[in-house]
Formats: sequence, C-alpha cells, structure tokens
Amino acid sequence: MAKLDSYGGDIMAKNSLDETREIKVLISQIRAFCETIHDILHNADTAEIGRYSSYKDMACIYNDFAEQVKRVLKVPSMIYTFNTADIPGYGDAVWGVEKKILEQVLISAKMLLASLEGNFDFVNDEFDNIENFFFSRLRTVIFNKPDKEVEVQNAIESLLLGRGLSKGTDYDRESGKIEFSGKEYIPDFIIPKLNLCIEVKLLRDGRKSKVIEEISADITAYKKVYQRQIYIVYDLGVIQNEAEFKNDIEKSEGVKVIIIKH
Repeated sequence: MAKLDSYGGDIMAKNSLDETREIKVLISQIRAFCETIHDILHNADTAEIGRYSSYKDMACIYNDFAEQVKRVLKVPSMIYTFNTADIPGYGDAVWGVEKKILEQVLISAKMLLASLEGNFDFVNDEFDNIENFFFSRLRTVIFNKPDKEVEVQNAIESLLLGRGLSKGTDYDRESGKIEFSGKEYIPDFIIPKLNLCIEVKLLRDGRKSKVIEEISADITAYKKVYQRQIYIVYDLGVIQNEAEFKNDIEKSEGVKVIIIKH
C-alpha cells in the first residue's frame, strides 16, 4: 500500500532564509498532523467501529506533505507515499484494516519529520528557539519563590508539555545517565532530536562559586554525549553582573546559560 522513492544526495546543505522558514512551517504542520492521528488512535470515547473512518483522507493528506518535503529538501533519501487507489473506501474495510492504515500513515509522517528535523540548520535554529522560549516563559509560570530545584524543574516540564512535546518521545526527565571520572551524571532533561541536555541550578546566597563549579564539571561530562547543553540558573538575587557570570561558561561550544531572576 506504500511505495518508496529513493534519491541520492546530501540533505544537510545550507538553506536560504525562505527555505528554512518553509521547512519550519512544514515541521509544525506535520507535527500537528501526527498529533491528530495519535488522538484518533487513542480516543477511547469513540467506538472502534467508527473511530478510524478518516484513514483514507489521512493517507491523502500525508501524500501531500510527502510531495512538499520532496520539494523543499530537493534530494531526500527516503520518502514514502501511499497508493490511495489501492486503499479500500469507507464501508469496504473492517475497522482493524482502517486502524492499520492510520498507524502506517502515522509512522510514515514521523519519518517525514525525521527527514526535516535532521536538517542541520533547523537543529541549530530550534536550539535558539528553546533558549528564547525558556527565557521568556519560565518566570511567568513560577509564582512563589522556589525552595528546591525540583520546583523549577516541574515548571520547565509544564512548559515543555504545553509546547506540545511528549515525555518519553520528544523529551525525557532525569534519564540518559553517563559516567565520567568515576562519577555519575544524570541530566535534568534531555531532548534527543536536538542532542540536547538541560540542567537546572537554583542559585541562592553563598552558592555562586559552587554553582559555577557544578556547571563546569557538568559541561565536561555531558560533552561526551550531548552536542548541545542549556543551563538554566534560577537566581534568587545573587547575580549582579549577568554577562560576567555567563561569559566563561558560554565559551564552551554548544553551551547556553539562561539566567532567570525571581
């Protein structure tokens, strides 16, 4: 029911600004498409005999996305499309077949996302977007002065979920343990598709030097596995000069420091 188009070439070539924007729009649309199919497949409020009735329409929509991805990437290596003429119409298929087709569409759409998100320009752009997102939003969801880092971590997770990310798929929390110099390191969050780890530091009086030491040790350890690192420093009135605090830390390639003041 699906066919495979194969092309040669490098999809990592640098994109123009307009091409990057088009890729970002496509990514957003295909993400929403995947979420819609996921919701249909897991909608326990609707009987299975009618739950999957949109299966053929979704296959057609997927084909449209596939053609757009072929065009914007120019030389994609693997793009699947469905032969919709061979897909039985509604009423001609039992619900089990309809479900299987929807599942195939979802898997294929996720492959499209992987092709788009594997683009180097997008990854770096999304890295910047994540930084700006936390910088602009984190303080707005913390109402009381936190006593523990876990309170900041919980706020970050609520933002990730609100942004449409799924735990265990798009991000994970306190996983990805690594060992370095006889010590175990477990990042607070990881976003695998960006090869990114996120660490939270709660900075109170008397801990400035300690936090800087912790971040320096974390950077060295996490570089073994993660190409990108974000350190979110929630400041309870300690940092006077933000640029000075961040300067030495951000000299490490692929490292960003976000200072959030309470």
